[in-house]
Amino acid sequence: MYFLRRTLWYIITFWYASVRKRTIGARGLVVKDDQILLITHTYQKGWCTIGGGVNRGESPLKAVVRELYEEAGVISEGTPQLFGIYHNTNEHRDDYVALYVVTDFTIQDVKSSEIAEKRWFSLYHLPEDTTSSTKRRIEEYLNLRPQSDKW
Repeated sequence: MYFLRRTLWYIITFWYASVRKRTIGARGLVVKDDQILLITHTYQKGWCTIGGGVNRGESPLKAVVRELYEEAGVISEGTPQLFGIYHNTNEHRDDYVALYVVTDFTIQDVKSSEIAEKRWFSLYHLPEDTTSSTKRRIEEYLNLRPQSDKW
């Protein structure tokens, strides 16, 4: 199943690159005390922040609220705070990502076919297979590195 999902992910990525479609994404740093909630996908390796694409007619704020719930059952009790907007050119993309910080929330149990696992980690002790972009965003959040505009 992983192979099929990964192959489909590569096909979609190639298609976006070939037609040069610009996309907009929204992601959330879900933080409580010194812990962060990260996920792994069924089609991609590595721990990462929660989020996804912004649908037509949807704002990045509405998208991150939707993605937080769909992927991890996170219900934002306050307004997520915009942390930064990044340009993602990885894998031949032309993608803009709005990153929000979420600190006031509740969590419900939800199942998502695209999420393999969700888990809390210390902000200061991330798993080895955390994606490089996720590590950079967390380091920016902790003021351990200057904030970039590149994903």
